[in-house]
Amino acid sequence: MKKISIIIPCYNEGACIKENIENKVIPFLKQHDFNYELILVDDGSKDDTKKVIESIDGIVAISYLPNRGKGGAVNEGIKAASGDYIMFMDADLSTDLSALLVVRNKCSQYDFIIGSRHLKESVLPQKQPLIRQFIGYVCRCLVNLKFHFHYKDTQCGFKAMKKEIAKDIANKQIINGFAFDVEYLYYAKLNKIPVLEIPVVWINDTSSTVKITSSSIQFLKDMKKIKKNKKNYLLSETGIKDEQ
Repeated sequence: MKKISIIIPCYNEGACIKENIENKVIPFLKQHDFNYELILVDDGSKDDTKKVIESIDGIVAISYLPNRGKGGAVNEGIKAASGDYIMFMDADLSTDLSALLVVRNKCSQYDFIIGSRHLKESVLPQKQPLIRQFIGYVCRCLVNLKFHFHYKDTQCGFKAMKKEIAKDIANKQIINGFAFDVEYLYYAKLNKIPVLEIPVVWINDTSSTVKITSSSIQFLKDMKKIKKNKKNYLLSETGIKDEQ
């Protein structure tokens, strides 16, 4: 059975991360007989997240200062991971854990799997506020247009990939913010790596502290950086010919 490394980036999650890991994630993984490695990365939190994750048994705890951003936390997790397949998901468990079963079932067939909140089969019991939905829609359109993607959702915080792919991406990654998801998918496109987009059950986190305006501006700036870094993502010369 393939070993799956599960990375959970954490920023100021001290109040809920222990509950989510000990009473939800670990029991689910054990119930379904996963061969797993659970890596929690404290992304320079201002609360007691570092202390809390270090108190959880059976996980790998990583912490650093200062705060880098979600992309930076995922990068650190990937570099520490030892699984055959490496994935990451959000600390608030907004993506239902059932998606883990899909990854395990499909990882032998697909090298890159991403969760999507916008496929017809996806279920969203609690949606984001309208303003966030609108901004998300605009960002999806801009990303798909700029990078010639055809994804329904590039920003769902649930992605998995073969170890060799994840390790190479981490070494070439330049984005620490939310646009790192786009960077990963651009790498896959340039290197002709097929990506499977799967439906998920997803519940909006009403406690999110993401600042819409500043995050959106930084996202657009990072898109330009990703595009300029194009040649550095290539495994070989073969991937660049179809990307004009």
